[in-house]
Amino acid sequence: MSEKIAVLVGGSDLFSGMRGISKGTKHIYKAIHESFDEVVIINYNYFLDFGSSLKKLFNYLSSKSNTPYVILYGYSKGGDVVLQLSRMLQSALNINLLITIDVANGPWSHKIDRTIPHNVKKNINVYQSIPNFPLRSYGMQTVAVSADTIIENIDLTRQNIQETAVTHSTIENLMVDKVITWINTNVE
Repeated sequence: MSEKIAVLVGGSDLFSGMRGISKGTKHIYKAIHESFDEVVIINYNYFLDFGSSLKKLFNYLSSKSNTPYVILYGYSKGGDVVLQLSRMLQSALNINLLITIDVANGPWSHKIDRTIPHNVKKNINVYQSIPNFPLRSYGMQTVAVSADTIIENIDLTRQNIQETAVTHSTIENLMVDKVITWINTNVE
């Protein structure tokens, strides 16, 4: 049986490491960690990272000698990181499930490459398309390179969940239970 690995990359920590892992990402970790051999959780420091998280994740995953079962999760800038990681791993690993929640990079959110590479079996992409104050972050649809990749785009623009308006700031916490269900349903 292959090793099961989950990588969780929460939104940017704009407070240079003082904020720590987001509440939603911590909740996901607590709910799934026993189902995996390893769960890697990243606190992405927006101002001081300079690509080091992406390089570390790539080096770690591409060094696996057997073919692991891999699930990637990313919210906001973390979603951008896991999208880039999936493309970097194209020749090394298949990604069984890629969950992206409101992939964003502030006012530059529209410049993110949301193309899902051929090594991703399934992408569940949840987004809302209204720029959020003050950072102007928002998500958009993803598209697949390969017809073999399953893409599920879920547009929550102008929606309410549990009587809370879906915004860039609220979407991760509002989707936590769904994300946990998606991960648990897809673990071999």
